[in-house]
Amino acid sequence: MAGMTSFLRKIWRSAGDAVFPRFCVACKKEGSLLCEPCANQWQPESRLALDPSDVICEHVWSSAYADPITRELICSWKYYFDASAWEILKKKLGSNFTRVSDLIARERIDAVVPIPLHDERLCERGFDQAETLARFVAKQTKLPCRQLLIRTRKTGKQAERTEDERKSEMKDTPFETLQFEIPKRIILIDDVWTTGSTASAAARVLKAGGAEKIFMYTIAKG
Repeated sequence: MAGMTSFLRKIWRSAGDAVFPRFCVACKKEGSLLCEPCANQWQPESRLALDPSDVICEHVWSSAYADPITRELICSWKYYFDASAWEILKKKLGSNFTRVSDLIARERIDAVVPIPLHDERLCERGFDQAETLARFVAKQTKLPCRQLLIRTRKTGKQAERTEDERKSEMKDTPFETLQFEIPKRIILIDDVWTTGSTASAAARVLKAGGAEKIFMYTIAKG
């Protein structure tokens, strides 16, 4: 079913590309989601936070979600299925990855682990953005990408909830570990960190399964 959904999304994107032109998210010039002059000027700033939650040691992100270019590219990729947005993000992330690489080397991290979508959301979207991002991070850092978590229940769209609602939703964790040996040092991957509730819920499950130290990387922090 997910494969068929993905196929239909590709057909829809191809038809959309033929009918609806793209406009630069920065200057609105027709042609692409981010024109070359704007892409050259756009320099998202990577940041790091120590102890961002009770179970995550450090969190690195490549840009602020408040950055309108970052936000528009992520939304175009996730919600409008525009693969060109991911290609633009990859180019920028690849040139702005030193802080992540330094963290991985310093902490001797064993594996990259995506925070998964629920199966129903995966079918709707046709792809899992955290898994796509995790495989990119794994390739950049030469670490294994491990699918260690499953999401056992739907949690709705976190972006549409208040901070208190997000935290309440994650009190009863929606995650379980798969029956694999859990690495000792893990870097969790997701596209956006807002309150950290989802990441903390996933990290607690991994710690209960045997992980000793958990870190986090996201494209953006909101």
